Amino acid sequence: MPGPNTEILIVDDSPTIRATIAKYLGDEYITHNAVDGEEGWEMLQMNEFISLVFCDIHMPVMNGMLLLQKIRESNCERIANVPVIMITGHDDTVAAKKATHNIGATDFIGKPFDKIDILSRAKSYTNLNKQINELEKKAAFDTLTGLYSNRMLLDFGNKTLSFAERHNMAASILFVEIADTQDLFDKHGKKTTETIISTVADVLENSLRNEELVSHVEGGRFAAVLPNTKAFKAHIVATRLKQTVENLVFDINSIELHISLAVGLCSIQGHGTHGKLAFEEYCVQAAHALAASLETPNNRITRYDETYEKKVDDDKNTNASSAPVVTDLVVKKHDSDSVENEQDSKEVDGDYLANILAGDYSTIPAEILPTLIESLENFLEYARDIVNAVSYTHLTLPTTIKPC
Repeated sequence: MPGPNTEILIVDDSPTIRATIAKYLGDEYITHNAVDGEEGWEMLQMNEFISLVFCDIHMPVMNGMLLLQKIRESNCERIANVPVIMITGHDDTVAAKKATHNIGATDFIGKPFDKIDILSRAKSYTNLNKQINELEKKAAFDTLTGLYSNRMLLDFGNKTLSFAERHNMAASILFVEIADTQDLFDKHGKKTTETIISTVADVLENSLRNEELVSHVEGGRFAAVLPNTKAFKAHIVATRLKQTVENLVFDINSIELHISLAVGLCSIQGHGTHGKLAFEEYCVQAAHALAASLETPNNRITRYDETYEKKVDDDKNTNASSAPVVTDLVVKKHDSDSVENEQDSKEVDGDYLANILAGDYSTIPAEILPTLIESLENFLEYARDIVNAVSYTHLTLPTTIKPC
């Protein structure tokens, strides 16, 4: 039996037909009325809870066939999949009904109709629609961690990439893995390993912003998509996640266990050149960076940097290495004419650091200030995030978890 919140849209230019259907549906449903296809289309877009549509074929402004076509061609999955029952009359030909069926009508109901006709279809299709929605929700989430599934990762990632391309914005992808997951499984068993994975999943989900998405890829591996996030900021996010997870303490049979987190990073910098690759290819880059992180001491955060690889290729006159770049948090300077000039710029910055600390600001040449401002702004942003992360972990950690 449908719940009291099941909502149905009735689209018909006849007040009598609308009132009759609403009366037959009774208090089991919430009904909405539209006098033509155009008004019905607006209601569908505004109300995400409409789970069934009764629609007349013949109406002014926008007829039922045109409304049905707009519904089935909608970019919104909710609208495109809503069941639509077409209301037909004596004058409707077989050809018209066939054409409507080909567009995607769920069912037909002919005039005159009775209460049983309306109720039986309403119950059947609203229940079916709910079951489909529940299955889709289950498919969208990982059963172990409760995080989004790989399917949702790809969908969200492609939309993020598309938005970044259209607006020339940045985006970043993190691949995160609990180091030595297999060793944990071998030494401590499945339940303990799954408990650790679930705990790390909670930390990742709670540490990211609402507009960011994290999914469970497999085993101890996760992926996160960070919209409108440049590589530098993504590195700060990765640092915070790594510190938070590595401060966790797990009590395994009275033995304290710490885990290490490896992170691979890939960024789309928003300079109008990133449209060459699909989201899945950026995921491959992030996975390569993660593999490199797993091989470094203390699982240092690794960034896949195509610009660096091209420079290596040009300098050595060889094919670009497929290995990612292992980076510490390095503040990038303005573009220089050469690597030598860039090094000179770094040395100049270092020379004036003492002046800044001593408060001798007037001794710093004006032409140096833009570079110093960028460097210091990046450093302050990094420092604030690290301080906030440390404060957070001191408040909430260590966490002690005992296996079931």
